[in-house]
Amino acid sequence: MTPQDVKKYYGSQYNFRKMTGMSTSTLGNWLKWGFVPEDAQYKLERLTKGELKTEWTKKDE
Repeated sequence: MTPQDVKKYYGSQYNFRKMTGMSTSTLGNWLKWGFVPEDAQYKLERLTKGELKTEWTKKDE
């Protein structure tokens, strides 16, 4: 998943914070860095019940 995928899924940084418990600056950093760290990808995959998939899950399908 890309930071843009995460932003699109949650619609706003407020919704991201509210639904994940992560800070809005976390998403901002991912957007700046251009990637979502591996541990966060797995957490987001669980939280979204697979709607967002890790880079590694996509390769296995």
